[in-house]
Amino acid sequence: MTNMFSRPAEVTAAAALLRDHPDFRVLERLPQPYDDLPDNLPEGGRRIAILDVETEGLDPDTHAIIELALMHVAVDAHGAIIGHSRPQSWLQDPCRPLAPEIEALTGLSNGHLAGQVLDERMILGTLERCSLAVAHNARFDLDFVDRQFPTTAGMPWACSCAEVPWATFGLSSRKLEHLLADHGAFFSGHRAEADVWALFQLLQLPVREHKGSNGHEGRTYLQLLLQSSDAGAVRVRAERAPYSAKDWLKQRSYHWDADRKVWWKDVPMDDYFVEKAAFVTASLPEPSGTMLDAVNRHRF
Repeated sequence: MTNMFSRPAEVTAAAALLRDHPDFRVLERLPQPYDDLPDNLPEGGRRIAILDVETEGLDPDTHAIIELALMHVAVDAHGAIIGHSRPQSWLQDPCRPLAPEIEALTGLSNGHLAGQVLDERMILGTLERCSLAVAHNARFDLDFVDRQFPTTAGMPWACSCAEVPWATFGLSSRKLEHLLADHGAFFSGHRAEADVWALFQLLQLPVREHKGSNGHEGRTYLQLLLQSSDAGAVRVRAERAPYSAKDWLKQRSYHWDADRKVWWKDVPMDDYFVEKAAFVTASLPEPSGTMLDAVNRHRF
């Protein structure tokens, strides 16, 4: 990972020495954010927004965004990054005291938020220039963004947490800080702006070499994410599966939907028939499938 910090030569040498020793792991601080956004795009290029929100709670119907951070990334027709802005962030006063656990989690206090308002013009101006929003937990972030900015309700979103097959590359945790540590980097804080920059730094890295990464070498995680987003998915629901199948479904990474009372998971289009065949092999009723695209996948 390239770092733009200037360090004493002896520090760089010591880090290189430790990095080459099998008994040590070296983590490097992420570089400081900087601007490098092109005015024009090549043919087939597109603009992507990387976004993160901090909120006063988990329910977008009753809780407010208290911080929103956003950066603008330009890619070519192959999904390779050709430039980016530095992340910007804005605070918002929810007009009621924060719970102590939210203050501890976000590092924000009532004093930070007093009188603050999100800059709707700046935020929507960036989102309107971009064809896709990316977040590390898109299902959470987009609900709050859609609630705050109703005109974004038809915007496509991609989720770097759910749509990049991290386990395929030998990465057991999908938490952003753990993924960066596995790639030799770290960052400080849990503020939205830091999280956006950290996610960008992770996504611009080449796919980690692993026995499961065949066919992906030389590509970045962002390119894999864009491929997943463009291809769409199928939401598979085990609607008539008996209670006795719950352990089998868990092993296949199905989630329980308490509202619909059904086990479900999203699979790539090409894997849908494989998934249906697995139900036949397990002597389970055929599951249902619903086609998803980047607009409805994380809103569904």
